[in-house]
Amino acid sequence: MSKGLRLLAFLFAFLGMISFSLNNAQAASFSDVSNHWAQKEIEFLYNKGVISGYGDGSKAVFNPENTVTRAQAAKMIVLAKGKKEVKVTRASFGDVSTGHWASGWVESAIKEGYFNGYEKENKFYPDRVLTRAQMSKVIAHAFNMNAEAASSKPAPFADSKTSWAASYIKTLYYAGVTTGSNGQFKPETNINRGQFATFLSRALSEQFRVTPKPVEEAPTAPAKPAPTPTPEPAPTTYMATGKATVSALNMRSQANSSSTILARLNRGDQVKVYSISGYWAKVNFNGKVGYIHKTYLKLKSTSTSPLKDRLIVVDAGHGGKDPGAVKNGAQEKIVALEVAKRVQTKLQNDGAKVLMTRVSDTYPTLSDRVNFAKSHYGELFISIHFNAAGSSAAKGAETFYNSDNVNSVESKELAVEIQKQLVSMTNMYDRGVKDGNFHVIREQSMPSVLVELGFITNADDYKKLTSPYYWNLYAEAVYRGTKAYYSR
Repeated sequence: MSKGLRLLAFLFAFLGMISFSLNNAQAASFSDVSNHWAQKEIEFLYNKGVISGYGDGSKAVFNPENTVTRAQAAKMIVLAKGKKEVKVTRASFGDVSTGHWASGWVESAIKEGYFNGYEKENKFYPDRVLTRAQMSKVIAHAFNMNAEAASSKPAPFADSKTSWAASYIKTLYYAGVTTGSNGQFKPETNINRGQFATFLSRALSEQFRVTPKPVEEAPTAPAKPAPTPTPEPAPTTYMATGKATVSALNMRSQANSSSTILARLNRGDQVKVYSISGYWAKVNFNGKVGYIHKTYLKLKSTSTSPLKDRLIVVDAGHGGKDPGAVKNGAQEKIVALEVAKRVQTKLQNDGAKVLMTRVSDTYPTLSDRVNFAKSHYGELFISIHFNAAGSSAAKGAETFYNSDNVNSVESKELAVEIQKQLVSMTNMYDRGVKDGNFHVIREQSMPSVLVELGFITNADDYKKLTSPYYWNLYAEAVYRGTKAYYSR
């Protein structure tokens, strides 16, 4: 072969290699999205440099079912909008230092108005998982979607009509960004990476948008002549008192987050509660009647027991396929359920309304437990566990709260009261009250604690943890601690 022909052959081979590389670059090499319902959207974002996976080469995965944190969402939104990571010399939030991997992305998202931080707490909560409702607000803001145009249209999802994010969800629906599932949007469910990729792709490109189906409003009865109006009498009796658990708490004219602000409460301010519907309490504050989101009220019944009508969620840790800590046949999941059921009985006998995340040997996921508490309008969350350690010397009870919970102060107060009773009633070694990064208390907005009754790996603790007599004592301690918290 002549030198010219050899050179020509080399050029063809080189061009072929370039073509092969370019073709491969057009599709994400994620082994776990092949034939996935969101594959096209995931590959679209990958090719635009908005998302990346885990691992290298043919082993790379996208993990489409994994949840999305606020930090991850901030980075993806910034990249999708064609903005850049900011160089940070001074952090705006105490929990996103300049050395944090997402520091520049978070600062950019805040600067552009895509996200808000929690200014009063000086935190961004970068590791907090994003819900579908929160996602709807972020995307609507980031892509300047016209919420006003959708405001006069009927709500497409029955489960979102009273959501704080109802206007954003409606905006996304009429913009062709979401279709929901079986007539529901599930606003408080955590969004996963596949869903986020889909919403983001639809917001970015018309090729992925869907045509919203017409929504029929419920027929209304023929209007009757209005009677002569008479002033509505002010309520004369109230069912509970409430104490604001945060500052700058808004009291509104109606039971939604977009109505007129009538007053603003500081932490510790007291209100009278006339009625409660879902998350909204009708209250009287300084002679004005309005509505406050009950998540930010410590409610106390006006009856003889401060626990009466309080909605308390009790969570028996682990369950089903997850036995938890195990020793000599004793399983954490069984003991946790036995104690939780006894807590339920004691609280109910004192007038509380108790909701159990599980009542048998089933396995709700961590997210399931959080969503259960929120969807049932819980006011307090108590998770029951016991511990294990590599050393048999580790012993004692400890109670955890989480400082990222918006009601962290109340959570800590509840933890203190329960821990005090545990040590006193069961003579457990006192390991104290601690700030713990547990999903089921971190992702809640209501006051929440996780109780570790003892160490199954310690001989003395083991005897108590496997004793029905002590199961009752543990439950009594949790009950008394909870009542003491409400009595404060």
